[in-house]
Amino acid sequence: MLKIEFLASCKRIAPAEWNRCNPSLLPFAAATFQLIMLWQSPINRIRFPFAAVSAAGLSLLFSAQAQDSALPEASATQTALKEWVQTRQLISREASDWQEQQGSLTQLNDIRKIEIKNLEEFVTAAGERVEEIDEKRQDYVEEEAELKAWRNKLTVQIAEIENSLRPLLPYFPTPLRAKVQEAVVRLEESEPGRPLQHRTRDVLLIMQAYQAFNNNISLDAEVRLIDGEKREIEILYLGMTQAWFVDQSGRYAGYGLPSQDGWTWVDAPALAAPVRQAIEIQTRQAPPAFISLPIANGNNANP
Repeated sequence: MLKIEFLASCKRIAPAEWNRCNPSLLPFAAATFQLIMLWQSPINRIRFPFAAVSAAGLSLLFSAQAQDSALPEASATQTALKEWVQTRQLISREASDWQEQQGSLTQLNDIRKIEIKNLEEFVTAAGERVEEIDEKRQDYVEEEAELKAWRNKLTVQIAEIENSLRPLLPYFPTPLRAKVQEAVVRLEESEPGRPLQHRTRDVLLIMQAYQAFNNNISLDAEVRLIDGEKREIEILYLGMTQAWFVDQSGRYAGYGLPSQDGWTWVDAPALAAPVRQAIEIQTRQAPPAFISLPIANGNNANP
């Protein structure tokens, strides 16, 4: 029979008596022991007056149950209590870990929601961008078609200009041809497959040089073989219309006219004085003055 002394002074129950308790009553025994220990303190007697009553009731329950069964070993009781405490600690730790993980999962879920929202906005913007690109692509296709049509038209125009320039190349005097010699050579050769931009460049270069020369009075010098002697002569060009020449001695003079075979030069010694005076005015060696020089009428340019 379980001997539990419940004194008025609430002395401690001897744990050695617990080995004879019914195992099903061990939790109640532990609770009774804690209540008695709690009530033994003078302060706790005031704060927890129900401890004595609870301990007394539990002790009577132990007395009734102890008569029906044999008491287990103290080591088994301690082991059960230890496992029960460990289980409670494990449950508490798992609950704490779950709360922490739940907070992390909540934050992660919020981050995922933000990412999904950003992705949706990105997809929407990308769709709008694709539509815009499609519209621009259509514009580019139309522009490309226009450029191809313009290029084809320009190709035809450049070919027409080249064909009209080739017969005029023999009329180019020596100083004009020297300025555009390379472009003239390429135009005369007419290589197939030449890039359009190169052909356009040569045509523009020749036409600009031709216009500049034709709108000005130009002075040039060259060496000719006259009466078996090499003499330097000066030539005064009136654009592409006509030219006059005179040597340094003033005895050899004449004029020149353009033709399909190049420039044709005609001797006219009587032109020496006015041509020399015109050259000096052109080079600013003499003051401006009116000079009378013959203009070609057909193939004649006599004074």
